[in-house]
Amino acid sequence: MTLDENQLAKLTIEVYRDQRYTELAGIWKALFNPTELAFSRKNRYSNEQPAGASRPATSYAGGEPDQISIDFFFDGTGVVEGSQTVRARLNRLLDLTRFQSDTHMPYYVHLYWGDFTFRGVLTAAEVAYQLFDRAGEPLRARVKATFQEVIEPEDLARAERRESPDLYQTWLVSEGDTIDAIAHRVYGSPDYWRPLAAANRLVNPRRLDPGDVLMLPPKVSGKAG
Repeated sequence: MTLDENQLAKLTIEVYRDQRYTELAGIWKALFNPTELAFSRKNRYSNEQPAGASRPATSYAGGEPDQISIDFFFDGTGVVEGSQTVRARLNRLLDLTRFQSDTHMPYYVHLYWGDFTFRGVLTAAEVAYQLFDRAGEPLRARVKATFQEVIEPEDLARAERRESPDLYQTWLVSEGDTIDAIAHRVYGSPDYWRPLAAANRLVNPRRLDPGDVLMLPPKVSGKAG
């Protein structure tokens, strides 16, 4: 007796042409749900040695996109009913790594399975064929797929509450940093260099020395000054 592929809730991948996830291009479902799903989250830190200091100063340099790895199993021996061959189903998954001819970008994907949901792109896929028929057609395969998170800048700003009055950070000045560039990166506008200079009591805002630590005051609604 074979299993019907619709009997169980399957891990599903919705394929989109755009980063806003509005142009649906197709849907891919796993015939076999994965037995393992690995999740990865990383932060980056920079270590800079201020002049005259005995140890480097460590500062937060930003977070990296979340990543997940999923092992997919493909079987064409008749255990699960299905009209497509292992090669055909596998190629549909691998096509998610190919760029679109008009946008020159790969497809964006939305994975969901029960309460699990993830939006991003397929960055890597390692394929291992394990069983073949007499004609050399693959009957079984395993794929280790890696997906990287993709978030719209507007969604990221809302999630991190960049406009929040309780935002308070520090900035370790590096070679080439300028106060207006720092203001643009932190507050979204170079015009915020004045409040930044005032908060740090800078006599000459145009001169920033590598190794200096700036206080980043909360962003105040209204004009930058």
